[in-house]
Amino acid sequence: MKKLFIAALVAVMSASAAVAQEARTELDGRGQRGRAPGSDIPAVSAPTAVEARAAARAEDRAAPKEWTVMVFINGKNDLEMAGLYNVNQMEKVGSSRKMNIVVEQGRIAGHTDLDGDWTGSRRMLVKKDKDEERITSPVLMETKTVDMGDYKRAVDFVKWSKKNFPAKRYMLIIWNHGSGWMDPRSSQKGISFDDETGNYIRTPQIGQILKEAGKVDILAFDACLMQMAEVAYEVKDYAEVIVGAEETVPGLGFPYDMFLGAMAKKPDMTTEGTAAVMVEAFKMFYDAVKKGANLSAIRSAKVAGLGEHMAGFASLAKEIGDLEALKAARNGVIRYDAVGAGSDPQMTVSFYGDVAQFARLTADNLKEHPKAEELKAMAAALGEYINKELVIHKGASGQNRVGRDLSESSGISVYLPPVETRISQERLEGIFEAPYTDFAFDKATRWHDFATFVYGAQ
Repeated sequence: MKKLFIAALVAVMSASAAVAQEARTELDGRGQRGRAPGSDIPAVSAPTAVEARAAARAEDRAAPKEWTVMVFINGKNDLEMAGLYNVNQMEKVGSSRKMNIVVEQGRIAGHTDLDGDWTGSRRMLVKKDKDEERITSPVLMETKTVDMGDYKRAVDFVKWSKKNFPAKRYMLIIWNHGSGWMDPRSSQKGISFDDETGNYIRTPQIGQILKEAGKVDILAFDACLMQMAEVAYEVKDYAEVIVGAEETVPGLGFPYDMFLGAMAKKPDMTTEGTAAVMVEAFKMFYDAVKKGANLSAIRSAKVAGLGEHMAGFASLAKEIGDLEALKAARNGVIRYDAVGAGSDPQMTVSFYGDVAQFARLTADNLKEHPKAEELKAMAAALGEYINKELVIHKGASGQNRVGRDLSESSGISVYLPPVETRISQERLEGIFEAPYTDFAFDKATRWHDFATFVYGAQ
């Protein structure tokens, strides 16, 4: 399979390095798709729709195509310019007889006047053009007042897309800032954060989107930190494949022209093959622009098994009670930038870490115990399950900001107590909008009990 999807990519990316460098020059310094803590979330108002300004041509809506790619772009924040850039990337490929590309894009005043001065949201069928400075795709629906942080807006977009652009398979990309599973009580973080309304999509609501709008074949997050066990558990029943990053995603986001171009060339690729193309394109792009980034594609059907392996490992690790081994793993595991350089320069406050590496480091540091070999075997089995069963494909470019090679990442992360032990569990979890124990992942694994135990490894 690897040769197949790499060949598909090479066929459409002869100038990828030049394109990537141009993009870096244009958008570099626009940050990442994660948010630093900010102000309290204000009250929100319900979205108001207006009638469609234009309709797609009849032939674009007739017979189901192989794919409909739906991209929910909440650009009502400091990523607005990146959103415009990404849609222009999509227009390099455009919809075709085999594939629909449908976008809902939101904007607010005050960020950029590129591509006109419109605000609100627009739904578009992406058409191929040669204009890299301006979006020319037809606007099918325009809403002047909209809350892009309301998960029901995403539900409406998916339903609308499926109704008007039927296909054999569907991909939904949620595009914006992201902060993994963390739904904070009073900070500007989440996924699909709307600066105008202060609203954002909470972790359980991501699964609710697909529960209400219907399943998709690929759910992808063009947002930071979303490839986490906690997030995967909320959506595992509604998508065949989940694509996301353990680490922050640079502001340039996905290389849409690269992977959509590959899909246009070979629309009958398997769903897993298509997801692998997305990951490989991402790696190739960030290799070219020389930015640290990673991405993985995982099988949703294997997420429950991941939970079973993690629950068994955590239970036995607690029983053995080797706090020194757990401390070594806690201090040595690769961390992801959940807090930001300003508050966490050495990434010792970050509470996101790689699952497989944490288990392996725990096993490597165990003292003699009657059940030590059993735990070592469980850690190895967990790592093997992630590598061979859960992860379809993963790719990493460069290092994180503290010099760790992102290729250390296994493809899935989880909540782990931070290295900085002066930050108590109560203080850290005091920022959560709802208890961690509310997550489906914790109900299946009791991971919070294990995290509490690891906090005791001073």
